[in-house]
Amino acid sequence: MEKNNAPKHVGIIMDGNRRWAANKNLPSSAGHEAGAENLQRIVEVASKIGIKYLTVYALSTENLKSRKSIEISFLFNTMLKMTKSKFSSLNENGVRLKFIGDLSKLPKNVIKSFKDVEDKLSKNNKLILTAAINYGGRYEIISSVRKVVSDRQEISEDAINSNLYTAGIPEPDLIIRTGGRKRLSNFLLWQGTYSELYFTDTLWPDFNEKELKKALDDFHERVRNFGA
Repeated sequence: MEKNNAPKHVGIIMDGNRRWAANKNLPSSAGHEAGAENLQRIVEVASKIGIKYLTVYALSTENLKSRKSIEISFLFNTMLKMTKSKFSSLNENGVRLKFIGDLSKLPKNVIKSFKDVEDKLSKNNKLILTAAINYGGRYEIISSVRKVVSDRQEISEDAINSNLYTAGIPEPDLIIRTGGRKRLSNFLLWQGTYSELYFTDTLWPDFNEKELKKALDDFHERVRNFGA
């Protein structure tokens, strides 16, 4: 794919890690590790083909509440390990990393690690990678409206936009969901109003460059009318 043909902003709901592991008679932790490694590969591809913004759904508020504590701990450890082990690759690919969601509920060492890596990559601008962690689209909208009211601003689309976690980031052109399920699951509800949606049965650890190209080719065949 030519760089000038890539959508500016792509969102991905990375679904299927646990099913991928179960299919191979492996523990769910193996699926999460494989998913983390695959994210690094997709980030490199996105940077190469000219996607400017990539937003990924890493952990929903619902997952944080419903998953066993041992699995959540492993997820956080995997995230911390990835930000450290893949730092050089992210930096070399010009990736700036941003974490969004209700991060105050995360362990303090996780919050500190996320802030440190954000700061270290803050001058990069080839690709803005946003990881949604303990994220819920409904809560994000409610939180934004509360800020607008608290600041005594007039409630408007612009005011709400400017108080979202994603303020300053353009709305996604395309949202991809892997793993066969066809729903948004509380991901970028406000921002994705006019996004094109692409669903694939491919489980996230198997979603490679070829699968991404299929999604982008499908996107370019569509006529976007933004609700008109």
